[in-house]
Amino acid sequence: MINLNDLKDIIEEIKSRCDIVDVISDYMQLKSSGSNYTGLCPFHSEKTGSFMVSKSKQIYKCFGCNAGGDVISFVMRYENVDFMDAVKILARRCGITLERNISEEEKQKIQEINKFREIHTEAARFYFANLLGTKNPGYEYLKKRGLSDKIIKKFGLGYSLNSWNSLMNYLLAKGYDKTDLVKCGLVTHKTETNKYFDRFRNRVMFPIFNYNGKVIGFGGRVLDDSLPKYLNSPETLVFNKRLNLYGLNISKKSIKDDTLILVEGYMDLISLYQNNIENVVATLGTALTIEQARLIRKFAKNVIISYDSDQAGQNATLRAIDILLQADIKVKILNLKDCKDPDDFIKKYGFEGYKKAMEDSDYYIKYKIDILKKKYNLNNDSQKMSFVEEATFMLKKLKSPIEKDLYAKYLSDLTNISIESIRASVGIKVNSNYNKTNKRNTNVHKKIEQMSKIQDGYLKVEAKFIKLLMENKNLRESVLQDINEQQFLFDETKEIFNYIIKNRELDKITIDKIKSLNISEEYVNNIQNIQIEEINTYTLESTKNIIKQIKKNIIDNEIKSMSYQIKELSSKLELLKKTNGNTKEVDEKIMNLSLEILKKEKIKKDL
Repeated sequence: MINLNDLKDIIEEIKSRCDIVDVISDYMQLKSSGSNYTGLCPFHSEKTGSFMVSKSKQIYKCFGCNAGGDVISFVMRYENVDFMDAVKILARRCGITLERNISEEEKQKIQEINKFREIHTEAARFYFANLLGTKNPGYEYLKKRGLSDKIIKKFGLGYSLNSWNSLMNYLLAKGYDKTDLVKCGLVTHKTETNKYFDRFRNRVMFPIFNYNGKVIGFGGRVLDDSLPKYLNSPETLVFNKRLNLYGLNISKKSIKDDTLILVEGYMDLISLYQNNIENVVATLGTALTIEQARLIRKFAKNVIISYDSDQAGQNATLRAIDILLQADIKVKILNLKDCKDPDDFIKKYGFEGYKKAMEDSDYYIKYKIDILKKKYNLNNDSQKMSFVEEATFMLKKLKSPIEKDLYAKYLSDLTNISIESIRASVGIKVNSNYNKTNKRNTNVHKKIEQMSKIQDGYLKVEAKFIKLLMENKNLRESVLQDINEQQFLFDETKEIFNYIIKNRELDKITIDKIKSLNISEEYVNNIQNIQIEEINTYTLESTKNIIKQIKKNIIDNEIKSMSYQIKELSSKLELLKKTNGNTKEVDEKIMNLSLEILKKEKIKKDL
């Protein structure tokens, strides 16, 4: 019978493969709520969801019954099973064979994994002590690159001495075997001479952690012009470059807006982190893999690629775009302007400059079009046509008609080819009555913004209700007691409502009388546009339904306001954490607002 100590690494692997949102979604319905997910708690009876799941933290919490924990505790409670049975359920789910009785071979492998991780931890301590212990070129290099002692300690950076065997001797003195040091990739063995020597010598050392915070490998940066510039640990029992991302162990706690920034190198990441851009990860000296993309998807839905601006960086960006899209991740590209990499950019333009560049990041299809454009001379008709054909082929693959139309317009502006021709080429149906001089459809963004203004919907509901009260005295008398002026969003609605109350005995209240009040032309037009025929079909029941909608709208508005407050407080909380300030008061405010939102949602649902 194996104990939990033997199983701990297997259990960690199971938890890493079983995303808590995916697992819980198999048992109950969840809906997205910002960076979290909500639903009706399965552990107590409720009508309004107080059950929240955090994807970034991989935990759940019910604010109604206080149930909470990780994915294993959820399965334990839902399935009513003990710890090991819950682990076995999840193991089957992610394809891991788990038996209570395992072979000696398997047990030996688990022990070997634990030992290798211990060796890597000791090596990291050795390199770190070298860096901060005495004057050395590694520390001088990091200081020249602008890194603080605080950030050096945060990432556990180190220095491998200019020696053939310093690390090996240190680890041998700790009781480890040469063979194991070779298997870990820390020591190299020349079979022809039977000599052993350190793999890393005279390099700045970057310990590589898995996203659970265990040291699994190293990257070493040379301090002179020798090659290779960067040397990574080889593939080992605990380290696989394809399955890990540098910095994810730290950045997973700082994900904002469901977004991660993807960079190429260790120094790019650390430089950004030192400048308060913490939601960032880096590949490990290789092109982005689908496994890494899937790992990102466990923590974020959006990625901003911030690779080097040279040709190699552009090629890597194009490859990364396609891989991220395969993993169902939305992709934008950050423009580095005149800088070669993010580290240079942050030094030249600072935090605010990089933050602005993040906000202005291009949607991936625009980036692809711009890169493609560099291959062609658009002053040559033949080359221009080749460019358009290749670009429209990319646009055809877009699923959203809005995206197709937006970038069809962009392509039209680039080439001076008519928008109708581009639209036809990408499969957008062209209106034969289209007027070239009509500018209403040229700015897709403005059109979308106008269509999405939620207050337009609120205004129409309130205007329709006012029209009903104006036209129908009997209906007016029946519903006035069900609503008061504080339940309207618009001041104009309140003013007309009070006028109607004062003149409730009138058979009909005309538009002319309303115009005498302090009412905007837009509001009056909204009332006038409601047809009498439509009004006459309204019954008492349907009118009371409108009242319910008005009350729901005011609650929606209150929830929106509180959500904005939470967002502001969350930013303040992050700042306090960075400065080691007292977070208790802000935490309580966020919690109280969250509970208030849940109450409002319940009131809204009960209407």
